[in-house]
Amino acid sequence: MNLQLNEDRRVLRDTAAKLFGSESTPAHVRAAESSGFDLALWSKIVETGMHLIRIPESAHGLGLGLFDAVLLAEQAGRHLASVPFAEALAAGALLGGLAGKAAEDVRARLVSGELFVLLPQPLRDDAVQVVRGVTGAAGVLALDDDDVVLIEGLAGTTESNLGSADLQCHVLKGASVAGRRTVLATGAAARDGFLAAIEEWKLIQAAMIVGLSHRALEIAAEYSSERQQFGKAIGSFQGIAHPLADSLADVDGAQLLVWRSVWAIATQRPEAGANIAMAFWWASQAAARAVGRALHTFGGYGVSLEYDIQLYYRRGKAWALLAGDPNNSLQHIADRIWLGVTSPLPDAGTIDIEFGAGAKAEAFADEVRTFFREHLTDEIKAIRHHSVAGYHAGFAEKLADAGLLFPHWPKEYGGLERDAFDNAAMAEVFEEFGMQRITGPVTNQVAQIVMRLGQPECKAEAMPRFATGNALGCLGFSEPSSGSDVFAAKTRATRDGDDWIINGQKMFTTAGNLAHYCFLLTRTKHDVPKHQGLTVFLVPMHLPGIEVQAVHTIQDERTNITYFTDVRVPDKYRIGDVDGGLAVMAATLELEHSGGDQYRISYEKMFRHAVAYATNTPADDGAPLIAQPDVKARLARVAVHTEVAKLLCYRGIWAVTNQVSGRAAFGPMSKLFSTEMYQKDACDLMDLFAPRSLFRDDEDLAEVELGYRQSIGMTIYGGTSEVHRSLIAEQGLGMPRSRT
Repeated sequence: MNLQLNEDRRVLRDTAAKLFGSESTPAHVRAAESSGFDLALWSKIVETGMHLIRIPESAHGLGLGLFDAVLLAEQAGRHLASVPFAEALAAGALLGGLAGKAAEDVRARLVSGELFVLLPQPLRDDAVQVVRGVTGAAGVLALDDDDVVLIEGLAGTTESNLGSADLQCHVLKGASVAGRRTVLATGAAARDGFLAAIEEWKLIQAAMIVGLSHRALEIAAEYSSERQQFGKAIGSFQGIAHPLADSLADVDGAQLLVWRSVWAIATQRPEAGANIAMAFWWASQAAARAVGRALHTFGGYGVSLEYDIQLYYRRGKAWALLAGDPNNSLQHIADRIWLGVTSPLPDAGTIDIEFGAGAKAEAFADEVRTFFREHLTDEIKAIRHHSVAGYHAGFAEKLADAGLLFPHWPKEYGGLERDAFDNAAMAEVFEEFGMQRITGPVTNQVAQIVMRLGQPECKAEAMPRFATGNALGCLGFSEPSSGSDVFAAKTRATRDGDDWIINGQKMFTTAGNLAHYCFLLTRTKHDVPKHQGLTVFLVPMHLPGIEVQAVHTIQDERTNITYFTDVRVPDKYRIGDVDGGLAVMAATLELEHSGGDQYRISYEKMFRHAVAYATNTPADDGAPLIAQPDVKARLARVAVHTEVAKLLCYRGIWAVTNQVSGRAAFGPMSKLFSTEMYQKDACDLMDLFAPRSLFRDDEDLAEVELGYRQSIGMTIYGGTSEVHRSLIAEQGLGMPRSRT
């Protein structure tokens, strides 16, 4: 994945931001509400040539790509541009591809500055259809069976509507047709060209909705940082911060879906058509929630006309409805993914961003698959399990010998110096072969900090053991009385010469029954604020005074509570400075909060099995379950959610790898979205396939039933969803700290 814009595109985006920021201010938007069309803004767009970006240079356009149009549309959306922007750009793209004198004449008029808009749905007999942009447009481009037609001279007035857009209602086909019609092109190629233009409209409109939603969240965050209640900024209240954090993850996911759709078209990916439908549907859903939460932040002021947030609230819903019910996209998603339906696609032009793990990571995953096929013996297969019960010491040593236990580690520690995307691709192979992914990641987290901050003697002992697969680590953070508030630790470490005496207990020390070392947070000073006076140790688990008791969970897994009674630990096992545990934990939690990919992989596995069950199980009519509209729609929703989860996770990996500004919120977003949607969709899939989903005798439905039990824990592990929401609000939206 690479989301870095090149210099030309940054300039293009910034130019659009400047234009719309100065010419589509809230005052301009309010002034245009009566007609729904800002002629002065359109004139500025024409002056810059922005309306020509999707027309080839050979036809006197700018010849820019679809991604450029998306970047412009995001800025138009942020500033609520009162012009039919998506309709105009899609019309230009269509006209740019049509041959013949009639089309050339209309294209010349467009180049000169006349506005033409595209109707993003085919004409229907004797039906009243909603058309945007008629007031300012010279004509409407529409699809009538296999004819691309220009309709001019539509007489009417803008009707009052939710988004104060320039909307008129007309019968455009049938006995009482409005306007003058000119056929610009006819035949299958013309029809395909128009259908491709509709797909382009969806992406440009979705980008506008994304821009609108991002700005609404920013406005709400800014207000919440200023408005005082009960002596505090209201943004410090979790009831305000957390819903906005949820929506930021949703909207960022929508933006990534739009961008990925353009990339998929440009690179001729088979899933491109489904991606477009996903992007449009998800943008519509994310926006409705985002603008509602943003307005709610203002309380009663939000519904008053004096406040700008209501402008966003109304358009956030209205812009998604211009082509009809956006939920119709769910059927398109399902048809395009599972039933082989295709759709004509626009020419996306060039693009320099990239999605996916990349060819190198995919090749590495194939290497790991080969290793698994060669080394997974019947003995190892017999104990496979998603929990630490599936750990096999001998297989771990084989992985280490091949450099596959921690392939991203330096070669001096037995690694291959692979990058984070290679690691992510390998994790999917582990899931594919049913191998547990708990002991490795936890040990990696411990070892990474020991590498950085451990004392030489400690590193010399522990790192070779970790690297060769001869030792495991576990985490000793949570305590029965503090949970996610790890800095409220009460486990004590008292200095005794060159040793420390440790007393206390830790909860959820997963793999503690197998581990050789516990990465233990202790309190070494007691008369200071809770974030001070903390020290971390790498405690050998064989020391006298350590007792591990099993705690079994509904996920068919074992965790532990671990007791430390007068455990004498040499100072060489101290990690970082005495009373410097905050810095050590900050580095540790950055790793823990860096992303949700490990959870997302389990989520996708459940979904794949749900699809397999629906594909292979007949309904009452004998057709597969997946052919039923309700089943299709609900599976399509999960398909979108898993795609967004993957995009957010991969963005987090990319951002950390490249030290991207603002990355602190990306990991929490990916973890929050992946786990919360996992739980939500597991519940829905249990309902969808009931009552058979209650049982574990079907290979596919067993994964859905396990997903229901497993997903709730994943909203807690690695920091609860509430912790991540607070981090997103603070780091992603600049809101006040919502924790103490």
